[in-house]
Amino acid sequence: MEKAAKRLTADQWQFKSKGRQGTTRVKKNGEIVTRLVQDACIFLNRPDFHRGPGCALHVMAIDNEESYIPLKPEVCWQLPLRRDDEVEDDGHVITRISQWNRSHWGAGGADFHWWCTEDPNAFVGKDRVVDSMSEELVAMVGQHVYDQLRPTWTSAQHSPRAPDFPTPLCESGLNSRRRGGPLH
Repeated sequence: MEKAAKRLTADQWQFKSKGRQGTTRVKKNGEIVTRLVQDACIFLNRPDFHRGPGCALHVMAIDNEESYIPLKPEVCWQLPLRRDDEVEDDGHVITRISQWNRSHWGAGGADFHWWCTEDPNAFVGKDRVVDSMSEELVAMVGQHVYDQLRPTWTSAQHSPRAPDFPTPLCESGLNSRRRGGPLH
C-alpha cells in the first residue's frame, strides 16, 4: 500500500501531503492499519474534495485503467464480500464467501458507516454479484474454483426451482423472498 500511496497524485488524493509521513500505523496488538485523518482512513477523499468522496486508491486505479485489488488493503477491496477460511482437523480448508457486517468487526464495528453492507440499495443492481464482482471473487477463491462454480450459479438462476440462499434483504424482511442470494 505504501508503494501505491507514492504513486497517488494530489489530484487523486485529498490528503497527499499528510501521507508523506506514512499511511499506516501498528496497533498495540501488532495489527497494521491505515492512519486516520479526521477520524477516517487517510485514503478516504471527503465530499468537499474536487474529485468527490471515495477511496483515493480506487480513483488512481480508475485513472490508470488498472485493478484496484493489488493497491488496497484486502478488507477494502473485498467489501461488501467477506472470505472466511476454516481449516478442518484433517487439513481440508473450507472457504465461505458471505457479506461483511458490523458483528465481524467486534466492538469496533459500531464506529464504521456500513452503507455498503447494511443499506438495502447496496444489494440491488442490474448485474449479478457473480458478474459485477468477478475480479474480486477470482482473487478470493482462485480462477479454477470460480470457473467451476460459475456455471452452477448461472444454471441455478435459470432453473425452475433455483436454490434459495439467504440474503440480508430476506433476513431483514425488506424483501418477502428472493432467490439467488449474494452470488446471483
